[in-house]
Amino acid sequence: MGPGRINKHQLFYAAILTVLAISVFYDRSVNACYEYQFCLTPLNYSGRYMKDETYGDMPDKAKMLCDGFCHHNSTLRLRCCASDATVKLERISEQVCRYNHLIRGFVIFGEIAKDNEFPFMAALGWRIKNETTGNTTIVYKCGGTIYDRGYVITAAHCLYHSSDLPVVVRPGGFALNDTEAWDLEIEEVIEHPNYEYPNVYNDIAIIRLKTIFYGNPFHDQPACLYDDPSSAHNVTAIGYGNTQFAGVSSPLLMKTNLSTIGNNECQLHYEPDSDVLSDGIISTQICAKDHEKLRDTCQGDSGGPIIKFIKPKDLNPMSLVVGITSFGIGCGTGMPSVYTRISEYIDWIENVTYRTVPI
Repeated sequence: MGPGRINKHQLFYAAILTVLAISVFYDRSVNACYEYQFCLTPLNYSGRYMKDETYGDMPDKAKMLCDGFCHHNSTLRLRCCASDATVKLERISEQVCRYNHLIRGFVIFGEIAKDNEFPFMAALGWRIKNETTGNTTIVYKCGGTIYDRGYVITAAHCLYHSSDLPVVVRPGGFALNDTEAWDLEIEEVIEHPNYEYPNVYNDIAIIRLKTIFYGNPFHDQPACLYDDPSSAHNVTAIGYGNTQFAGVSSPLLMKTNLSTIGNNECQLHYEPDSDVLSDGIISTQICAKDHEKLRDTCQGDSGGPIIKFIKPKDLNPMSLVVGITSFGIGCGTGMPSVYTRISEYIDWIENVTYRTVPI
C-alpha cells in the first residue's frame, strides 16, 4: 500500500475545474440523531435519545432529566434523556468508546468470532453512469472510519473527487468485491466549516448514514477517537488505495505499519507554499512514515485512518483513530505522509454528533 491521498501539486491544478463543477451546498446543520444514540443535554448531562412514546412511559422524576431535541430525517423527534444530573469527567466520545468495547461474553468455542479485522473501516462510493448503456454502478474512491454507528469520518477533500457527492458507504472492512458486503446510503455530508478546497488544512468531514451500522454481532465495534495530541506513536494505516505510485487500486483492504514523527521533522519535507500549504505543517496535522522507506499510504487511501491499538483493563481491545489520510508526495518514497490530527477536532466532532438543540 503506498502514500494514500492527494498529491498537493496535482490537487492545486485540478482545483479550478473541480470547484466550477461543484454546485452542491453542503448542509452543516447538526440536527441528526437516532434512537438510543448517546447525546448531551444543554446542561452537558450524558444521556440517550428516546422517542416520545418511551418518554411518555417514564416516571416524572426521570422526565426531569430529559432536555434537548434532535431530529432524524426531519420526521422523528427524539429527546435526550440523561441517567443522572451530573457532568461526567469523561468526554462523550470516550463514554461511547467505552460502551462499544464492553466485554459482553459472546464467545464461540473460546474465541471471539470475527470475519474481518477492521469492522470500522468504510469505503465511500459514488454513483457513476455509463453514457453508452445508461446503466449506473458504484465506484469507491475514498476511505472513512465508522466512529459511531450512525456516523463516518473522512477527509473533506474526498468530497471534491467529483461534481457529485458520495451516495453510499460500504462498512465493515470487507473487500470491495466481496459478495457478502453491503452498502449503507448516505443521509448527510457535513464538511468542516473552515475547510477550503484545495487547501489541505481542516481536511475533515463527517458523513451521517440513513441506517445505523450493525455487522457481525461479535465483532463490529466502531473505532474510538484519540484525544492525545502527542506525536510519538506506532500506528497502522488502513485503506483500499494503490499498492504503488500510479498503480492500480486494490479491491482488498490493505494495512501497513508506520511511525508518527514530530511536526518539526515533517516540516523539513514540506516547505510552505502559496498554493495549498501556505502555513506549512501545523498543529492540526500529524505526519507518519516508514523508516525503511518501503511502506506508506497512497492514492485511494484518502479519508482512511491511521490507527493506534490498545487493550484497556476489563474491556475489549480498542482501535483509536489518530489521524485521517490527507496528502503526501509520491508513495513509499520515504517521505512522510500528512494526516489530519483527530485530537484537534474532537470538540467539533462531538458537537456535530451528540449536541442537542434546546427544547
